[in-house]
Amino acid sequence: MTDLIRVELADALHAATLGEGVACDYHQRPKEISTDDSVLLEAMRLVDHPQLQLEQWPEDWVIDAARCADHTVDEIVAPTRGFEEALISVSLTVSNGVVSVSMPSPEDVSVLDFSSATDGTHPILIDQQLVDARQPNDHGIFRWTRIAGMVAAEPPEPLRGHIENLIEGSREVLETVEKRI
Repeated sequence: MTDLIRVELADALHAATLGEGVACDYHQRPKEISTDDSVLLEAMRLVDHPQLQLEQWPEDWVIDAARCADHTVDEIVAPTRGFEEALISVSLTVSNGVVSVSMPSPEDVSVLDFSSATDGTHPILIDQQLVDARQPNDHGIFRWTRIAGMVAAEPPEPLRGHIENLIEGSREVLETVEKRI
């Protein structure tokens, strides 16, 4: 399975751009990540979501979050049903001030962990306010890993209270997220 995922990730993320820099998605304030070495990233692909129309979402793997050394993990501890999730390590390049994934072949993709769309907890209850709170093209904000990271980063009110209400109203709540609210 991992070999197939590596091939799919290499094809989908080859030359994917990350903007003018890479910052850890699990810090309250952006913490720049060096691109000198391999970078730990979370990649995801939306397969099914009970509240979202699939045509609004990319059908292929996308980079969802970057992790700095302070937030290094070796497994997906909060998988979300409906999302295929992969914890990967890849090399990045900087060209003309733009950071992009540098993957000429599947061998350059290290898949540290993978969660199929049938694994994990049902997604968080979502509403328009949560959708509006995300960055454009932030397709993974509905994953439990990202929600746990948002809560841990202590978002300002009223967003924090709203997220807590959505968590409490969700069909299933991940135990590690429950402990943080």
